[in-house]
Amino acid sequence: MYSNRGWSYSPQPSPRKSSAVRRRPRISRRPRLPRFPKPPQLRLPRLPRLPNVGPLPFAIALVAVAAWYHFGFEGFSVDGSIVDAATGAPIAAARVWSTQSNALAREDGSFTLPKVKPPEMLAADAPGYRGWTDRLSTPFERLALRLEPIGVDITTVDADTGRPVAASIGSPSPARAFGSGEFHVAPVRPAQQFTFSAEGYLPASVTFNGENALRVPLQPRLNGRVVDAHSGRGVPEARVSIGGQTLATDEDGNYEIKRRPTEGQLQVLAPGFRRAQVDLAQHPGLDVRLQPIEVRALYMTYFAIGGEEYRQDMYRLLDTTEINAVVIDVKGDYGLLSYRSNVPLARTIGADAQPTINDPDQLLRSLHEHGAYVIGRVVVFKDSMLARNGSRAGLDVGVKDRTTGQLWSDLEDQVWVDPFQTAAWDYNTALAREAIEHGFDEVQFDYIRFPTDPAANSSIGDIVYSQPMSEEARVAALRSFLGQAHRAVNEAGGYLAMDTFGYTTWWDDDGGIGQDLEVLADDIDYYCPMVYPSTFNAGLPGAIPYPDVISRPYDVVYESLKHAQQKLAGKRVVVRPWLQYFDDYPWATRIRYDAPQIEAQKKAVVDSRSLGWMLWNAGSLFKRGGIAPK
Repeated sequence: MYSNRGWSYSPQPSPRKSSAVRRRPRISRRPRLPRFPKPPQLRLPRLPRLPNVGPLPFAIALVAVAAWYHFGFEGFSVDGSIVDAATGAPIAAARVWSTQSNALAREDGSFTLPKVKPPEMLAADAPGYRGWTDRLSTPFERLALRLEPIGVDITTVDADTGRPVAASIGSPSPARAFGSGEFHVAPVRPAQQFTFSAEGYLPASVTFNGENALRVPLQPRLNGRVVDAHSGRGVPEARVSIGGQTLATDEDGNYEIKRRPTEGQLQVLAPGFRRAQVDLAQHPGLDVRLQPIEVRALYMTYFAIGGEEYRQDMYRLLDTTEINAVVIDVKGDYGLLSYRSNVPLARTIGADAQPTINDPDQLLRSLHEHGAYVIGRVVVFKDSMLARNGSRAGLDVGVKDRTTGQLWSDLEDQVWVDPFQTAAWDYNTALAREAIEHGFDEVQFDYIRFPTDPAANSSIGDIVYSQPMSEEARVAALRSFLGQAHRAVNEAGGYLAMDTFGYTTWWDDDGGIGQDLEVLADDIDYYCPMVYPSTFNAGLPGAIPYPDVISRPYDVVYESLKHAQQKLAGKRVVVRPWLQYFDDYPWATRIRYDAPQIEAQKKAVVDSRSLGWMLWNAGSLFKRGGIAPK
């Protein structure tokens, strides 16, 4: 045979011999499917063959598009908003810009920036915020920009001590206080100014120049003002004490101190007002508002204040009537104290051996809770306990009878202490100070005079004193004692008052007992004349004869108070009289004093422009009317 390899020889195959066993035909297991004709093949149209060109045309086209994009196309407008990253508040007037344009944010923080051609850099800023920059990738998404505010921490401190001071800040930017005298202000701009004010300190200001923190020292104020809390007017001649310094306000209520303590109490006293005490650690300010008070008082004796029924009547009158004050015996007419005293001499002479007030502090708290102004009455030189028992303490202070050499006694068989004796001054001063420390608002001295009313078998001329007697000596003794007591009482935080005969409003001298009003008024806060018509047994000088004075209570009180005010013109003292709440004496006219007579006296006080009154009844019985309801 011939093949691609050439000719070759192969033998013929021998014929197959048939087998004796005939094989069975094979049967296909899969069914044969019918054959269908093939679908015609689709032929795509033959495209014309592009010419074979190089890359130059494409490069030219690309340059043309880029040139148009950069020089012919104005760009996209991009919308967005700008907010404070800390608060989420919109930042109005924030600036957004690109290389081709800029825009300002609207009031709601939104903006539209034209002529933007991605991918270019955008930037944004606003005063008080850190700037933002980023490359714009697509102009079709709304931008949401968040600017970080620039902040500063500020601390206000006392310039003297360095301690934080709670202050108020004035800032055009939001300020967050997070402690006493500590603030965080954001956003803040360069050269931004902050102002600070704090009670008791001078105003201060500071400028921000990029610092992370500012420390602002506040200079303590050294001046203050005392004003009437009702009228707002300055209170002249108020007594201001602070840190060992004591001074008086000027005509407009102003004062200035030399140095300012940062703790302790600022205390202010002015007659006609409640005392004011300010804790400087809590309220460092030096401005003080005084609450005026017009005292309308009743009187509780040494015995009455110890009686439960009397006390309940006292509280009822305080709660339901015009009564707003109480005068309580601290040392009564016999020299006995109403409560146990820490004054050693009082213990030694037995003056506090029979107290009628078990707990004076609790009583005073209760009275103050009822709104009462509380006055402690101290009978000064009529003091049998000190005169008789002073020898237990080595003292001989009682006045003597020259005819007997024994203690001189008056009509009531009471003995007196020598007003020249400084030991007696010290004793009564200590009792007065102790009363204020217990909580009394005022101490009122009674029987602060030389003795009167001798017994039937004696006379005033029989009294022997420790010093020669003269008007000048008498007045000087009382003035020296009052000056000492006044300082002690004021320092303790209270007022000092003095009771006198009603006739002292008319006298031009000391009346033979040392009570020269014009001289003594400089060393007291309240002058309390006892203008009881029944005591004017010689009538009003040159005005109303006796006994007409008993039936003319308005005229007696009004004329006496006006005369007293003329004598005291220009002085700091306040006139507050005792009024008669008892019938005329049994040995005299016996005229009853009920509501009409009591109301007439009260009206005279108001018309005379005096300030307040006190009702005297020796039995502390106040049930005859004349007291208005609350």
